[in-house]
Amino acid sequence: MKSALVIGATRGIGKQIALTLAENGYGVCVAAKTIIGTEKSPGTIFDVVTEITDKGGKAFPVKCDVRSESDINETVDRCLENYGQLDLAVYNAGAVLWKSVVDTPLKRWDLMNEVNARGAYSMIQKVLPHMLERKTGRLILVCPPIYNRFFKGKTPYSMTKVAMSVLVHGLANELSGTGVSISGIWPATVVESHVTTVKNLSASYMRKPTIFADACLGIAEEKTEKLNGKVLIDEDYLRSEGVTDFIKYRCDPDREPDRMMPKQFPSLLVEEENDDPLLKSQL
Repeated sequence: MKSALVIGATRGIGKQIALTLAENGYGVCVAAKTIIGTEKSPGTIFDVVTEITDKGGKAFPVKCDVRSESDINETVDRCLENYGQLDLAVYNAGAVLWKSVVDTPLKRWDLMNEVNARGAYSMIQKVLPHMLERKTGRLILVCPPIYNRFFKGKTPYSMTKVAMSVLVHGLANELSGTGVSISGIWPATVVESHVTTVKNLSASYMRKPTIFADACLGIAEEKTEKLNGKVLIDEDYLRSEGVTDFIKYRCDPDREPDRMMPKQFPSLLVEEENDDPLLKSQL
């Protein structure tokens, strides 16, 4: 049995990723900080595990505060103890505040940075040696492509998410030829979640989280390195793999939600991509 760690798996996209992986034969470590549901934060790691096991799947819960390195280390250790291996690790934990620099106190930025960039880095540092030793494994971070419009109105938040995107692009260079790959993924449209429910967002603006989970499953099952270092858009990736029916992902079956992401993204490559004097001086 393949095994997967999903961090940030109690609601919305993360929960659906865990459910979809379990439905497709993965044993899932359901990790998150939430162990007691509230009106503000409904759903717990235990609820998700129960939903999986009631359907005949395999899963177990682990309480994990991603701001704690020891929590992440223990979570990965628990996965390895339960399944003997780790084939996939997905980092979906996130902290969000969409405000300008002047309106974002340093404490709030620190929180976002600890949960977003630092938490993802911490998970990868713990998981990577195991995957490299086995010469196989997939890492997925929920992070956006890098382009200027994304930063507007939310620069502090963007700093902490784009750091994850840089990790995807940069680490991919180190992983080439190892059998391990890393990818980022971001939704093309608004995806149904607890936040959209609280804000009473119309169903016509959203897709179901199954589209995101199906894309993650596809990345996890990719046998080649072609997705290593790619930051993908869920819809675009699925279309590239031959998916044509997106009606099933609509929250409103009669309306296709508006795309919030650009159709094309700028390349980060330069003509001198393989000619770095600083790198050569260190060799």
